[in-house]
Amino acid sequence: MLIAAVVAFAPTLILMFTVLKKYTYPAVQNPFFSDPKLFGMFTIGLVVGTILIAVNWMLGAFFNLIFCILYAAIQCLVVVAIMNLKRFHGKSDTVFYGYGLGLGIGCTYALGFMYYFTATASDVIEEVLDLTSLAWLAIIALSFILMFSAIGTTISEGVARLRPMEFMMQAIFSNVVFSLTVTGSMMFNESVALMMLVAVVALAVAAVYFYAVVHKGLSKVVRDVLKAEGKPTSEVPK
Repeated sequence: MLIAAVVAFAPTLILMFTVLKKYTYPAVQNPFFSDPKLFGMFTIGLVVGTILIAVNWMLGAFFNLIFCILYAAIQCLVVVAIMNLKRFHGKSDTVFYGYGLGLGIGCTYALGFMYYFTATASDVIEEVLDLTSLAWLAIIALSFILMFSAIGTTISEGVARLRPMEFMMQAIFSNVVFSLTVTGSMMFNESVALMMLVAVVALAVAAVYFYAVVHKGLSKVVRDVLKAEGKPTSEVPK
């Protein structure tokens, strides 16, 4: 559990700091979001992620492709239910709170995933957990953190732009592709090489999606929504 916590929380906090530092003080005089609200949404995400992985665990459906598709959609719908509140509609800071929510979900989902598969290693990895197996778990865990933070950002972008359903469908499609890849990695449990290869593919899917939505797209969303609100955009980082 201690190793899982370090592997889950360390990249989560690094991603939070590196992405958000240029949008808040001292990088800018007027922060683009409220720190208490951001950490509040992150905390909600931690709770939601725990519930989502617990449900997955209790149903024992990590290897069921049909459930994988349905649950990928449900995960996105949960984020929509939280973010699609009137107070978030058309607001430029909404996208930051969605990012924080996604980070929280991804963090505890990754932690729960690692704990589940180390506790039931004999069902997934035929040998005692070695460095290769732990590396596989770490890759999948990092993939979850990247993916859920991108999902939270995507859905909150839709809420900020007042087009939640359009962006929800984008998030569901991306999450289904990602989830099928993760499930495929687990189904190759008889070949460590194949498990690792498909796990790297899953990480690549999540990383590309994160790069496009968060790294490249975040400032554009903030700028566009501020324009729609009639507010200046000169301080928005590029």
